[in-house]
Amino acid sequence: MEQGNELYFIDQHVAHEKVLYERLTKALKEGGAASQLLLEPVTVTVTAREKRVIEENAELFKNIGFDVEAFGRNTYAIRAVPFIFDGTANPVFFMDIVDNLSDGNIRDGFELKQDKIATMSCKAAVKGNNVLSYAEAKALIEDLLKLENPFNCPHGRPTIIKMSKYEIEKKFKRII
Repeated sequence: MEQGNELYFIDQHVAHEKVLYERLTKALKEGGAASQLLLEPVTVTVTAREKRVIEENAELFKNIGFDVEAFGRNTYAIRAVPFIFDGTANPVFFMDIVDNLSDGNIRDGFELKQDKIATMSCKAAVKGNNVLSYAEAKALIEDLLKLENPFNCPHGRPTIIKMSKYEIEKKFKRII
């Protein structure tokens, strides 16, 4: 993106990750994330320990937008996923949360928001090698610039790098 005598380089993956993260965090602060029902439930087979973690954290999963129910002895059906992720039915997101809760890496919803929501946002974000249309890129930039802090992703990487005309000319040794 160009403005005046400055060029702005925007990492589309990191920018999309930041937008998704902020949307879900905001939804959780406002009382829970919206869910999107799946046309076909996705099933996951779990260990006894994972089953216990899912049962102990049922309310947490519901609050972040998952609709999960027992579907046999060691199987769960994921019937809805957080809407913020555009209905991605990949059970890896869900099992990543289960694993982190099981390992004690995350103890409550606050830590989940800080860690797993960042990871989930990263996995759901458009990838760097995906080609965006002009309209998609424009919408992403507009969404990014609406954020309170659009300059870093949840993991700390920059979303935008600015270079002035002077800096570019200096790199090409046109200026000393």
